[in-house]
Amino acid sequence: MKKLYAKPFLVICFLTSTLIVNAQAPAIQWQKTIGSSGYDFLNSIGQTSDGGYIMGGYSDGNISGYKTEDNLGGDDYWIVKVNALGNVEWENTVGGGNFDRFYSVEETPDGGFILGGQSLSGGGWGDKSESNKGGYDYWIVKLNADGIVEWDRSYGGLGNDQLYNAQPTSDGGFILAGTSDSGISGDKTENRVGNSDYWVIKTDALGNIIWQNDIGGVMFDNLYSAYETADGGYILGGTSTSGISGDKTAGNYGVVDYWIVKLDVSGTVVWERTIGGTLNDYLYTVIPTAEGGSIACGMSESGLTGNKTDNTNGLYDFWVVKLDNSGTITWQNSIGGTGNDYAFVNAINQTTDGGYAIAGYSQSLISGDKTEANTGSWDYWILKITSTGSITWQTVIGGAGGDYANAISETADEGFIIGGYSYSNASGEKTDDTFGDADYWIMKLEGTGCYAFTEICNGIDDDCDAVVDEGITESISITAGGATTFCQGGNVLLTATHTGTSLQWKKNGVNIVGANAITYLASAAGNYTCQTTSICNTAISNTITVVLNKNPKAQITAGGPTTFCAGGSVTLTETPVGGSTYQWYKGASALAGATTNVYVATTAGNYKCRVTKTATGCYKNSNAIGVSVTCKEGEIIKNELNIYPNPANNFISIETDFSTEKTFYITDALGQIVKTITTSDNNLTIDITEIASGIYFIKMEDGINSVTQKFVKQ
Repeated sequence: MKKLYAKPFLVICFLTSTLIVNAQAPAIQWQKTIGSSGYDFLNSIGQTSDGGYIMGGYSDGNISGYKTEDNLGGDDYWIVKVNALGNVEWENTVGGGNFDRFYSVEETPDGGFILGGQSLSGGGWGDKSESNKGGYDYWIVKLNADGIVEWDRSYGGLGNDQLYNAQPTSDGGFILAGTSDSGISGDKTENRVGNSDYWVIKTDALGNIIWQNDIGGVMFDNLYSAYETADGGYILGGTSTSGISGDKTAGNYGVVDYWIVKLDVSGTVVWERTIGGTLNDYLYTVIPTAEGGSIACGMSESGLTGNKTDNTNGLYDFWVVKLDNSGTITWQNSIGGTGNDYAFVNAINQTTDGGYAIAGYSQSLISGDKTEANTGSWDYWILKITSTGSITWQTVIGGAGGDYANAISETADEGFIIGGYSYSNASGEKTDDTFGDADYWIMKLEGTGCYAFTEICNGIDDDCDAVVDEGITESISITAGGATTFCQGGNVLLTATHTGTSLQWKKNGVNIVGANAITYLASAAGNYTCQTTSICNTAISNTITVVLNKNPKAQITAGGPTTFCAGGSVTLTETPVGGSTYQWYKGASALAGATTNVYVATTAGNYKCRVTKTATGCYKNSNAIGVSVTCKEGEIIKNELNIYPNPANNFISIETDFSTEKTFYITDALGQIVKTITTSDNNLTIDITEIASGIYFIKMEDGINSVTQKFVKQ
């Protein structure tokens, strides 16, 4: 996550040492419980360039609590932006019609955000614009600074491709890290080596693939993290069960080991290291460090075996391993109590003093390295360690239920922002009840204070006296050339009147890159000001608040086949949007009287629906559905499957003109066959009573032809 001030790479994981410095842990400055009536699992958090915080996870909640949009599928991405005090500025539910699991969010140079995770959703539904190639696909989504989707991209083969980390790179593009069991298919250009491999994709700024690499041995290799290094290459970290094979040059020490891989700028393997003991060692995060090496953080149940030099204190411990730039271990530390202590993706961050901050969760009692008791079954366990792995301070934070910390990041004041999810109501350190099953639970730990004791002419409040570069004598004011409240796609021209020698426009207190003219065309929501400077004297204008009303979501579906004979019809339905009006179109022409969310199409053409918010007048045109009339009344459409009713409850009927013996396969959304029928009949009825509700596909094969149709079991 990009920080408010430039810092070395930040690393956060659970580290403890036998050498413990008894420093006082920083106090909780504030905390927030943010959720819905469903479950909300937070996986990533960081500070943004405006001093606030961005967080993301996945949710199955509908409108409730802090959630202002219903879910689109099983699980959706849920992104929340808060200000410096944790107050919600905006939130967005992003997803398709099936399960979408979110794992990472990072600020981009333009002030927007890149989201990374995995999706089972097909294209053309909700925010998902591209169809899946197989099971789960990598899914990245680009948001602007106001949380509005700018574009999305899916990457995958015929198998499952699961993305866990998406990071901006110095060339303006992105590095994507995850796990694939796909062979050559879809976007995948290399066969897998084993059961699952590391799959790394480098893209440009718009998500176009520049290069990709499949890396693995003959068994299971799962990649969870990838970060750019100072030399322009990349450091990868995950787990492996493979012996010497494929890209793996060393055998495992146990069942599961850490596996770290260094790539050059073009994605070629430079070196790789297997690290572990004789039991299970799970690596979830490897990040570059300021001195040119890397730090690895995960969890281990291995004792003094393999290349592990510390015993565990209990079941699983945090295991932190420091490597130099050639992959040689410089130190390691196993940190834990007598129970389980877990650290996952986004759990470690390097701090400005060269040490490391770690966030995970623990069920251990006071024992081993753990000096505080839990309040509930699982609590957040936060540690600060030195550059050599010794514990500086630690703190246990939780309520009476289960609390699971997944991410930590150092803040501009050298404090920490911590994120995870909680099942606890108000109890222990937790001050708010949950809204549902599990909620996002974030907290800010106090920082060390100011950066300097005296004021310096540098545009920063160095001595924390609430004055920047004392002695301001300039004056400036700004005005708006039109309405400051408009829909997405609108704008307003702002104009400055000033006395200084230079101008800098700001949004929400952050400089807008390249905005130094007397006017600025504002198209995004925010609080706009303009700064004028002359030598070291600076003045800030009045504030103009621009309000951007979101366009409604618009998505139409067909209730049956869109190809039929004359005299037939298909019902088109726009998903209802509260407080909205509807207008159907055929091509570019509005259909008279077609002003409900349902339209019955009887003639050929391309149909869409415009949804307009009554309160704001903002509208959005839906996707288009093409309707074809291909035969005379009473004829069966050739080379097609006609399925009805669709959606269905207990039975579906099938019509086809394929006269030979054929086999019908009913498969679920994961491609698993749930029913098979072989018959020569062209008209048959199938009992689907025992099939669970969901999205299914009927595939017909007769040895020559193959036709697939989708249906929904209610």
